Amino acid sequence: MSPLFLTSYKAYGAALALLLAGAAGFSLWLAKQEAPVPRLGDYHVYRCEAGATADGTFDILAVSSIYAREIADRLCRAPAMARHYGAVRISWKPRGQLGAEAILNEDYDLIWSREHTLRGLVPAFSDFYDTLLRYDHYRVYWFSRDERPELSREYFRGKKIGLLNDKLSHTLYLLPLESLKAAGVNLSGEELVYFDDAGSLYRAFSRGELDLVSGGLYLQKDLDIPLQRTLIADDATAATLFVRKARAPGIDCEIAAAFDAFTDTFIVAHRQFEGAERCES
Repeated sequence: MSPLFLTSYKAYGAALALLLAGAAGFSLWLAKQEAPVPRLGDYHVYRCEAGATADGTFDILAVSSIYAREIADRLCRAPAMARHYGAVRISWKPRGQLGAEAILNEDYDLIWSREHTLRGLVPAFSDFYDTLLRYDHYRVYWFSRDERPELSREYFRGKKIGLLNDKLSHTLYLLPLESLKAAGVNLSGEELVYFDDAGSLYRAFSRGELDLVSGGLYLQKDLDIPLQRTLIADDATAATLFVRKARAPGIDCEIAAAFDAFTDTFIVAHRQFEGAERCES
């Protein structure tokens, strides 16, 4: 083999090695680059514009998306709100996501919750929030698509029961489980089906994927199917609205009117509003 050939061969090998090393290095560099993660919008928040010149946002924390946008839109159109706030923002998240810090920092202007929940987080929560509106004496039922539910072990045996994956929900978690325990029903994990939101739970029920669900009389209006029901409780608290003490004047009546306009369609309950005498009839 000639020296010239050896020299050319070595040069070719060196060039090839450099090329491969460069390709490997480039591959490593690409692997370390983090592709930008697309930011999805927060589908648990709705915002509308209120006052054209006012600053600040009136923040509401709800427990459900039901009529959340309609309530916010009505508040945005309310003259008293427009005088003091530039926008209304309503968010709906699982109750467990509300922490003590949010109450102490007064992150929300209005909170839809229950007194025992707020008191459990911050015993002195009333130093920061007033009780504005309470819906109580609320009736909760077992609903079935077939025969009328019976509170007995024999009736519930083998039936699939839908529950909300929210241990603070009276209507869709606590009261139905208390009812089952009082009836001496021992259920397996396969018989209890949990859902992250009420809409998904009731859609599964309407499709026949569940035998039983709990709820208020609103369910008979919302589901266009024949239903049978049995009373679970007749004195539950459906909702309580807590409003910041440090709020703009004259907005309490607007808040009550906005919620009353829509809660009547899905909350059949007694309404307590201590400030009602200050509102125009």
